[in-house]
Amino acid sequence: MCAFLRNQKPKLLSMVVSLFSAAFSINSVAQEQSQTLILVGSELTTCTSAKLNNCQKETAIDGKSHNLYAVSNAQIKNITQHWPNNNVEAKTAVLKTLKTLLGKSSNSVSKTDLLWLWRDINNQQLESLTQQEYNFVFDMLEVPLLNKNDERLKEQVNTDFNIEVATNNILQFVSGSLKVNNAKPTMLAITASSRDPYESADVAQSLLAQSNISTQWLALTPALAKAITSNSCDELPALRNTLMNVYNREVIYPEYTKVEYALCKSGTNALVSLIKNSTGVMFNSGNAALTHKVLFDQNNNPYPWTQALQTRPVIVGEGAGAAIQSKVTGMLTNTTSLEALRKSETNANANANAGGLASFNFGVIDTQFSEQNRTFRLAATLNKNEVKNTKTEIQHGFGIDENTALVVIKSPEGSLMTVIGKSGVVHLTEQGKPLADSNNYRYSYWPASSVIDITNNTFTLSERTIEQALPAIKIPPLPVQRFSSILTNSKLRSLTQAMCLSQEQSAVAQQDEFIISLTATSDTQYHRVNAKEFGCALSNLELVIKSI
Repeated sequence: MCAFLRNQKPKLLSMVVSLFSAAFSINSVAQEQSQTLILVGSELTTCTSAKLNNCQKETAIDGKSHNLYAVSNAQIKNITQHWPNNNVEAKTAVLKTLKTLLGKSSNSVSKTDLLWLWRDINNQQLESLTQQEYNFVFDMLEVPLLNKNDERLKEQVNTDFNIEVATNNILQFVSGSLKVNNAKPTMLAITASSRDPYESADVAQSLLAQSNISTQWLALTPALAKAITSNSCDELPALRNTLMNVYNREVIYPEYTKVEYALCKSGTNALVSLIKNSTGVMFNSGNAALTHKVLFDQNNNPYPWTQALQTRPVIVGEGAGAAIQSKVTGMLTNTTSLEALRKSETNANANANAGGLASFNFGVIDTQFSEQNRTFRLAATLNKNEVKNTKTEIQHGFGIDENTALVVIKSPEGSLMTVIGKSGVVHLTEQGKPLADSNNYRYSYWPASSVIDITNNTFTLSERTIEQALPAIKIPPLPVQRFSSILTNSKLRSLTQAMCLSQEQSAVAQQDEFIISLTATSDTQYHRVNAKEFGCALSNLELVIKSI
């Protein structure tokens, strides 16, 4: 039971074990209410045959290292016959380029090499392709990568060689959470966040292989969702084109498209049963809007299987797969902190939609948080009553750093949170009503190994975490200056960590036309939770932003 805690700090051991025992007692009458969410702030940095830069030095892994592309007369004919739109000019130009490429090389090449060959011929034309045209052409030019036995070469995973230790910590925690629920747990991997979910399936179903967790790829794609609910399984290839903007997948990943077809033919009830019989489900990283398409129909109504997904004992989300767990999603897409600050309140939520899985019901989630400087795009979502299609008032924001997980343990006795992995989690709340010239927030940072108590929708660093904090270290006070370009290069996290370590009472920073004041109040607390680079916990630092 404690295998997943192997690399966790000993001080968490007894507490987390007792919590799991309480939350996941097999004999618990309210077992349905017990659940563990493991929400990772990014795609896990994992050693695979295609991502050797994530592996320890001199690691060699047999398996698929890249996709393969080739130009042939048959493919040119196929592209001619199935061009996806009415843009004749683009079609003619592409066919001309492909015929030139055909004369230059008859060998299969990587996508990088093919792009360079294309740029040498007509870079402007390549740049002018729409996203649909680009995806169509390259999907149609892709060819299967086969081994000596003419079997598809799969991307292989070996977590033993991971260069990022935090990934292994998180995977061990996932494994332990599953095994606490079931002696022989099963995990379903959903890759709907990817444009090409078939390509992502190899890695998704191999992540937990070294923990001996039986993992199955769940072919829950936008095409499947549409086909299975409209009794149109034979239309799956066409639905992949129209709904997912992917093409030719039955040629490249035949085993996965066959699984998708078989799942479709088995019907909705069989799909719901498959999900209900699983211990856990894992949502991959990518684009949350794509995952939304397998949870809700075009009218934003949940599909028949959505509740079954929502109630799995263990839910894991990476990146977009974590963000989709909150009730409201969509307002954070393709927006930077600076853009969010410059938008009016109404515009800030123009793209918002209700439609997260709502397994996480404490607020809104953002990911890659400190690394992508997303504090103020998350802040912009707080206390907005005009969120489209929902009466939800968002009072709490949670920003999860890369290769870091916010863990939520729910049980009939109550819920708590803990942080595992590399860095930390930011908690934001709005303090008071926004003023005409400023916004006022409370900023907390919970480093890895922090435990957070949840009482009446308030979130506080646990007494146990505070009692076991490390002694303060003596570092020089911060220089008296205005820290510039604060929303670049993770500088806000660096500044708040420096304030925490030096017990600083105030600091001022700037980004373009915005001044950001950070002030310790009577409610602010600093605790050095771990000895890592971002190991200092801040509670309730006042953060005020004004435009010049």
